[in-house]
Amino acid sequence: MQLIFTRLGTVTAMIHIQLPFTILPIYSVMRAVNPSHLRAARSLGAGPFAAFWRVYAPQTLPGVVAGCLMTFILSLGYYITPALVGGPNDQMVSNLISIYINRELNWGMAAALGVVLLSVTLAIYLLFLRLVGAERIRLG
Repeated sequence: MQLIFTRLGTVTAMIHIQLPFTILPIYSVMRAVNPSHLRAARSLGAGPFAAFWRVYAPQTLPGVVAGCLMTFILSLGYYITPALVGGPNDQMVSNLISIYINRELNWGMAAALGVVLLSVTLAIYLLFLRLVGAERIRLG
């Protein structure tokens, strides 16, 4: 199985690097869930599967979405990993912006790609706020 100069290799390398940034917020939220909530659901007649999906999963949703959002935002600016693992034929948007600014001197195209990248990021962030709710985000 060839992993160098392929999209699969690039995605595998990026997952390997970004996995702690996804797992740590999820883990911290999962540790904060009170175990007595699950015991109460089980004592009220819910099965293990129903107690997990109706009690535990909604309480951990902010951590899961925050971990995924943080990983997505950190992955936007990757230059080195896609350039080394993916090769010249498999580039990410951030690499294309860099190429258009430094090599091609096409600042208009770089600005257009930057606006597209910013728009997608803001749309995903607004979806995060809509899904989780700004009132459920606690600082500290």
